[in-house]
Amino acid sequence: MAEHRYEDILRALRGEGRIAVSPIATMLSVSEETIRRDLAELERRGLLRRVHGGAVQPRLDQEQPLIERGKHNMRGKSRVAEIAATLISDGMSIFIDTGTTTLAFARRLIGKNITVTTNSLDIALLLSPSLPKLNLTPGTVRTKDNALVGYETISYAGRYFYDMAFMGIGACDISLGWMDYEEHESTLRQALLNRARRGIMLADVGKFDRQAYLKTFSLEERLTVVTDRAPPARFVQEFARHEVEVLHA
Repeated sequence: MAEHRYEDILRALRGEGRIAVSPIATMLSVSEETIRRDLAELERRGLLRRVHGGAVQPRLDQEQPLIERGKHNMRGKSRVAEIAATLISDGMSIFIDTGTTTLAFARRLIGKNITVTTNSLDIALLLSPSLPKLNLTPGTVRTKDNALVGYETISYAGRYFYDMAFMGIGACDISLGWMDYEEHESTLRQALLNRARRGIMLADVGKFDRQAYLKTFSLEERLTVVTDRAPPARFVQEFARHEVEVLHA
């Protein structure tokens, strides 16, 4: 029941831009205290910002730290990782960028006979003892998620060619497409798509119907989308229209 309320609350917030506790409680036939708890949970997930008496939409230019994002939909991210790991074959050379879902995916690759390049310190430390070869990009350390970012990162990634590039994403909007919170991620992911035989987007279903700060790819881009369950119907229809492959449980 709580998840259904969350969907109704977020739908109202998208429509109005701001919601108040009392009218939402009346609309959903629950107590105001229940709505306050719901708003606190949705704020923890990064889906809104609480203000006096209600909530507003989250800042589009600010993403939660990795440790907080990692607590959200852990089961879904694990399922995405499980599906994505079936795409790996011996001898592949792949790039894995930073994020909670890509980190879950990396855990499935321990001991594989593959070459991995990454801009994530966490992924590098996880995989380096067990892989035949691991490359770490240069760059400036972004402390909120231990990612290496900047011009040197993008330049290094663009010097090589990969069998597959596994990418996370900030959000996916039906009109604006795949979106990121910072230019570092957006530019790197665009470069990776041009340097890989196959671009793999790892996105649990919670990324859909959300917006971030920058448009990275349109929904018609040549990507394989891996998610934990079927995206909302309008996304499924849009992907099918452009022959975008979608893999899910």
